Amino acid sequence: MQEMTLPIDHAFSHEFTPEEHARLQALDDLQILDTPPEAAFDDLAWLASRMCDVPISMISLVSAEHLWFKARCGLDLEGVSRKEGFCAHAIAQDDILEVPDARADPRFAGFSSVTGAPHLRFYAGIPLQGPGGHRVGTLCILDTRPRRLTEAQREVLRCLARRASDSLELRRSQLIAQSREAAIAELLDVLPDAVVTCDATGTLKEFNAAARDWHGVDPRACPPEDWARHFGLYDERGETLLQPERIPLSRAWNGEKVRGQTIVIRTPGMPPRTVSCNASPLVGIDHKVHGAVCTMHDVTVQIRFAQMMEKMALTDELTGLPNRAAWFSELDRTLARARRSGHAVIVLFIDLNDFKRINDTLGHAAGDEVLRQFSLRLKNSCRRNDFIARLSGDEFVVCLDRSGEGAIDPARMVRKIHDALALPLLVDGQELTIGCSIGHAVENGPDFDAARLMERADQAMYEVKRNKPPSPSAGRD
Repeated sequence: MQEMTLPIDHAFSHEFTPEEHARLQALDDLQILDTPPEAAFDDLAWLASRMCDVPISMISLVSAEHLWFKARCGLDLEGVSRKEGFCAHAIAQDDILEVPDARADPRFAGFSSVTGAPHLRFYAGIPLQGPGGHRVGTLCILDTRPRRLTEAQREVLRCLARRASDSLELRRSQLIAQSREAAIAELLDVLPDAVVTCDATGTLKEFNAAARDWHGVDPRACPPEDWARHFGLYDERGETLLQPERIPLSRAWNGEKVRGQTIVIRTPGMPPRTVSCNASPLVGIDHKVHGAVCTMHDVTVQIRFAQMMEKMALTDELTGLPNRAAWFSELDRTLARARRSGHAVIVLFIDLNDFKRINDTLGHAAGDEVLRQFSLRLKNSCRRNDFIARLSGDEFVVCLDRSGEGAIDPARMVRKIHDALALPLLVDGQELTIGCSIGHAVENGPDFDAARLMERADQAMYEVKRNKPPSPSAGRD
């Protein structure tokens, strides 16, 4: 098909009205002027040419001073002056503007494209609707000989014009969506929280800067069953790799809403990070899950602070041993385990002998040092899993661990503690020999009672203390 070239005159200036200003704004909103060719519009121009049996067809956009052709068939031309354009007249029509013979029409007879090459004679154009219903351009067909459209051809033009208008709106919507996605991506990348998403197939999509930094790996494609291993996702204790069905994003992908699930991210070369996760499925208007989104808030500092405060609340400041509150909490847990296992619970109750005399004669600072040194010797005498606590003053308790096999001899543990005190304590340059009274009680169940167990151990300790032989310093039981 022969290609033709028309001159472009940029001297034309159009008089603006409020309606024209709104129309030009609608055209500007399309963000389409001077953009590269696109197949959707090229195909429509080609169809118009073929179905109407004409050599030239175009999708023309009418700006303030010129006509710019988004798509063209049979004409190697980007645009013409608005005052030399048929389409400037066509957009004023409600339907097709048809010019059977331009040389016989006084509106167009003087156009340079009619009097000179390519000697146009026939034109038919129908307005294209843009944002707000404004007519932003035309779908038009041209010929170098006079002719008339058949009714079938006119209907073809109307149909193709509707498709072209739809394509303009679709393109605008896609641009808006792309702009929003870019803005959202930019916003997500500056958030201090990590954000990850997946699509309906479980393929990871969004992975913002915080997520990339925390995980220390690229969000490469991997199935949900590999997420825990690949991204180092562990339970809230940071010890056990999460099962796929426990991963927050996976739970949301399966239709569940997740609120406040705590997990630990363990990335090689980085300290463990504790995060609180919220995740939701992305549900479409068809009520189907089309993906999921998970946000992760770093609570490492808060968790550590809470753990520190809890430890402080449950720790004796002087000796570093668990305090009274920690003891009774642990005793309750031990009794609960004993109810399930059927094991006996053994408690030692320890009281230092003649401790008041140390405070009275050497001062409280010396007494505090005696308590610290005794607590160390007590810990060294007991097994690793025995639970030791300072109740108050010079009273200490031990719950003997029953997690191993075999019987436990409380008397043997009592002897070990006494042996640990056989050597004098060195306090402010003085050697002090101090003893202790130890009573023990055993609870065999099935009716385990913490108060009763403690009372029996306390009574046993006082029985030992009453039977203790007198000593000028502090003797052994």
